[in-house]
Formats: sequence, C-alpha cells, structure tokens
Amino acid sequence: MRGRQAPIVFFPGASGQAPNLSLLGAGFTDETVFTAINYPGWTRYVAGDFSPEALIQELSEQVISFVPTGPICLVGLSLGGHLCYAVALHIRASGREIAGVCVIDSFMVCSAAPNRGWIGRAMNDALDLLRKRKYREFVQQMYSKCWRALLRLAGGRLTGLIRQFGKAKAGSAQATSHSLFEIELSMRLLLRATAPWMAAIDRNPVALLAPACLLRTALTRNDDAAWRRRCPEIEIHEIPGGHLTLFDPENIDALRAAFATATRGWRRP
Repeated sequence: MRGRQAPIVFFPGASGQAPNLSLLGAGFTDETVFTAINYPGWTRYVAGDFSPEALIQELSEQVISFVPTGPICLVGLSLGGHLCYAVALHIRASGREIAGVCVIDSFMVCSAAPNRGWIGRAMNDALDLLRKRKYREFVQQMYSKCWRALLRLAGGRLTGLIRQFGKAKAGSAQATSHSLFEIELSMRLLLRATAPWMAAIDRNPVALLAPACLLRTALTRNDDAAWRRRCPEIEIHEIPGGHLTLFDPENIDALRAAFATATRGWRRP
C-alpha cells in the first residue's frame, strides 16, 4: 500500500446493520478499509423536523467527517445504494470530487409496501437457512418477520403512535439482545419516509456524473435502465446469490471479484 488511504464509506441497507466488510476488501493489495455510515435510528425518524432531505444532509456530513479532504468513494447496499446516490449528488454539488460510487443489489422502490412476490422470497430465505442448519438465524428471521408484520398493521398511524407513546418496548423474551424490535421499527420508519421520495427522484432523475457501478443479482435486472438514467457512466455486473446471501461463503468470492473489477479505476488518496 502506498501510504494510508482514505476509507471507502459504506451505506448499509435499511436495517442499518453492515455486513462483515473485511470480506469485501480481503485480498486487496492496497489494504482497502471501509467505514460504515451510522443511520440516526427511529427516534430521529419521528422528530418533527425530519425529512429525507434532512437525512441526506446529515449523512453527507458524516461522509465528510470520514473523508475530510480528497476524492470520496462510496458503496451502498440495498436501500443504502439509493442514499449513497443522493449523498454523492449532494457532496458533488458542494465542490468535492466523487471518485466512485458502487451500488450493490439496490432495487427500485416506489412505496413502503412489500414488493410483489415477497412471500415466496421470504419462504425461500427461511428454507435456505434451515438447509444450512443456521437455526439461530432462522429463529431471528421469524421474529423479525413477526415484528415487521405488526408494524405494517399500524400503516400511516405508526409515526404518530411512536411520537405519542415514546420509546416502544419489546417487552418480552422475543426481543433479541441487540433490540430486534428497534431495528425493525427504525427500518419501517425509514422506508415509510424515503420510499415516496425515491419514487419522486426517478420521475426526473439528476445525472450523477461520476464513475459508478451496479453489482446486482438476476432478480433485479429489470432496474438496470433506471440506474442508467441516474448514473450515465454506470458499469453493471451480475453476481450470484440472493439479496440476503451476497456475503455468504458461497457468494462472497464472486462479489469481491466483481467489486474489484468494477472499482479498479477509482482514484483514492
């Protein structure tokens, strides 16, 4: 490695939980370092002054704190890819150089409602965990789906309910040690706030004139055209696996290879 390089800033999916990022950079001769963005969480999402635009401003400030000078490289997974794109536009408008943006399996979102076929995908994900004997992960996923269904039942009243009653309590042994309820609550509120905003972006997208790449599974190939409208210079690579298994042992080598190929021209200090 030639000196210490600035980190690549990583935007997690809607859960805010970053995967093991060392797997993505493993084997790189420049000892690539990733720094994950911290999303503000549900208490911020129910604040009276919260908006998607305010979120982009706050996330942009985080990025600048991680990379105060020089070119900036960004990676976003799932919903994080959309936030990554918006932050890149915001930072570039301020005069900073965006050296590269990599979006990983970020399908287009037009509402907070479940995507078509979600039941089948959920069943396949659950069966895959059982086949791999990942029983702990299977149980956690079941609890997660239960919380998600309950939160969806609140519909448009969710934000008002949380504002009224304050911090929600999981209140039972079903809550995991890392507050699974709060993770699901934050994810639901974030999706409700940003989905209409993302749909509005794509009605008249602003072109991000910077090196960009999309690493996506076969299931999201129909969104390629939308990403090309957002990022005219985008390079697209198809990767194996499913949305939830990209970092699993059977898929990580292909993801890492695609990432290395797609980002080979990024300029980093």
